Amino acid sequence: MRPFDYYRPESFEEAFHLLALPDKTVIPMAGATDLLPGVRDEAFAPDVVVDVKGLPGLRDLKVLEDGALFVGAAVRMNELVHSELVGRHWAVLAEGAGWMGNEQVRNRATIGGNCCTASPAADTPPALLVLEASAVIKTIQGDRRVPMTEFFTGPKRTVLQTGELLAGFEIPQPPLGTVARYVKLSRRKKGDLTIVGVAALAYPQDGGYAWRLALGAVAPTPVRAPKAEALLTKGHAAERIEQAASAAYSFCSPISDIRASAEYRTAMVIAMTKRAIQGVLEQLEAA
Repeated sequence: MRPFDYYRPESFEEAFHLLALPDKTVIPMAGATDLLPGVRDEAFAPDVVVDVKGLPGLRDLKVLEDGALFVGAAVRMNELVHSELVGRHWAVLAEGAGWMGNEQVRNRATIGGNCCTASPAADTPPALLVLEASAVIKTIQGDRRVPMTEFFTGPKRTVLQTGELLAGFEIPQPPLGTVARYVKLSRRKKGDLTIVGVAALAYPQDGGYAWRLALGAVAPTPVRAPKAEALLTKGHAAERIEQAASAAYSFCSPISDIRASAEYRTAMVIAMTKRAIQGVLEQLEAA
C-alpha cells in the first residue's frame, strides 16, 4: 500500500489548514471503509489523510430547536440503524443505512462517507432525498447549507470544494402521519451493492396523500421523480401506481455493469418502484 501522512486535527481551523496543504493530495477520512481499499487498489493516491471524525459536532445525533434531526457526518451506519431517536420520525434513513454493507462494515462506515463517495448506488441518499434533507458544509469562511437534491453533481462528484468539509445533515421533521419505505435489489440479500434502490414517502395532505419518490443506482446521481410523485398524489389505484412507476423510470438512465445489464435495470426500476409504493400503502392501511 502506498504510504501517506496521517493527521487527526482537533479543530476545524487545524483541519482547514491541513486540507489546503500546497502541492499535496489531501483526502479527509472518517470510517475509511472506502478510502483504505481504494488506496490498496491504487484508486486513491493520497499524500496526506486527515482523520476528521473527532472534530466537534461530527459525531452528533440530536434534535434541533426547530424539531429537525441533525446527523453528524461521522455518525456510523449502525448508530442510525439502532437509534430510537432516528426511528421516531426518520426511520426510512435507518432502513437505508441497514442495507449498506454488512455488520462489520456498518460499525465503521459513516453517513458522511456514504454520501461524499457519491456512488450512485449508495443506500442513504434516496432516504435523505425523500426526507428533504440538507447538507451542512463547513468552510473557512463559514457554514453553508445545500439541499440534497443539489449535493450530487455526477458519479463520484459532489458540490464539495477543495478545503471544505461535510459537517452533517439537517433533516426536517416529517409531517404527522408520514410513512416511508426503502427497498433495494441486489445480487445478494445483504452486503452487496445496489442494482436498484427506491425510497418512497407519503404524508396526509388535503384529504389525500402527498408523495415523494427517490431512486438510486439507475442514474449518474440519486434522483427524485416528481412526475411519479404528482401522479400518486392523485390516487393509488392500480392503474395509477403503474403510471407512476413508468414515470419514475423516465428519470433514469441505467447502465450495464458487472452487477446488471441496463435492460434488467430498466425492468427492475418499474418493479421496485411499485414494491416501494405498495410497502408505503400497506403501512398506511395498518396505521
